Amino acid sequence: MMYILTIYRKQCRMEIIMYKNRKKTISILIISSMAAGMVNNITCFSETIKEKNIVIMSENDYNLRNRANIKKISTLRKLHVERMKQYKIMQIKKACGVSVTASERKILERIVEAEAGGENHKGKVLVANVVLNRVKSKTFPSNVKDVVFSHRGGTYQFSPIMDGRYYTVDVSEDTKSAVSDALRGVDYSNGALYFMERALADSSNVSWFDRSLTRLFRYHCHEFYK
Repeated sequence: MMYILTIYRKQCRMEIIMYKNRKKTISILIISSMAAGMVNNITCFSETIKEKNIVIMSENDYNLRNRANIKKISTLRKLHVERMKQYKIMQIKKACGVSVTASERKILERIVEAEAGGENHKGKVLVANVVLNRVKSKTFPSNVKDVVFSHRGGTYQFSPIMDGRYYTVDVSEDTKSAVSDALRGVDYSNGALYFMERALADSSNVSWFDRSLTRLFRYHCHEFYK
């Protein structure tokens, strides 16, 4: 059972929460009190008991008596967590120009793994750069999730969404690190909005890339365009 012990001595108040039975509580309380500098020795502690300055409450009694404080602490904790989330989003936007939530970060990691899992660190950063460039472009949706799942009819912009690879990959630590770099502002893309792997792309798609877009550069197996 849980007990809340409150010590009143020399106008001081200290609450100690324990999950021990009553017989074991005293020794724990002596150690805890001495560590806090409120009880110097066992004699002092014994006198405190005789003076009846120790109050033992059950968990339910404690919760009832401190209901307002518990509710306030819970509210403040939630507010703190929400503020930290917003702060992280602001820091990411400041670094790379895009607001990215925690759930969108996971989407970005997964699409990078699916598209560039076999690439080195820079190759993965480049794929993340393209997604973020699209978010910043007026031509594409304004958030990571909608960019990654963008489609016309039944044709998705990113082939791993189309063929299901996106849903089966295991995101590596290097991919997570690459995405972190991209979100911190590392950008090798020269503004690229598209990339393809020529050897695996459909001939019609290859033809459209070469005819309609400006080729920027090639890095390993991917060619980048805008």
